[in-house]
Amino acid sequence: MKIIDVRKKLPVKGSNGLMDKNKITHCVIHHDGENRPNSYNSLNRYIAEANYHINKGWNRISYTYAIDNIGDIYWLNDENQILYHCGNLTINKKSIAIKFDGNLEIQKPTERQLKAYKELMIWLTTKRPDLPLIVKSSVKGHRDIKATACPGKNLYPLILKF
Repeated sequence: MKIIDVRKKLPVKGSNGLMDKNKITHCVIHHDGENRPNSYNSLNRYIAEANYHINKGWNRISYTYAIDNIGDIYWLNDENQILYHCGNLTINKKSIAIKFDGNLEIQKPTERQLKAYKELMIWLTTKRPDLPLIVKSSVKGHRDIKATACPGKNLYPLILKF
């Protein structure tokens, strides 16, 4: 599994606070709700998303990892960063956020996205002693926390299949 680290390439206004990685209890799955073309520049997409989130007052892009259409995994934020991603501050303070590119209410995740997601989730839930509370049962869709369509009807049934 290859993770592309773009943390230093994204705009950041500040921190929303830090959390103890040993106390992270949830992994929340999202989609960005934006059309995913067949070909695009992922870094440019994440820079634009970061600016959008900063303009909303969230200080930084609100996801820890992103998975683009070809299955590349991008590391967007340190895992100990508190991110405003699920509309519940209590959960935000003890979770990491994984985002799929695309409007997965309309589009389907690509096979490469699903393969990358499976690899990432196995790594996070079984190979990370610094994240001891991230287990399969702690993986939630955004809609499990707040009333929303996220992570989309085409992804939601698949989030626990890893």
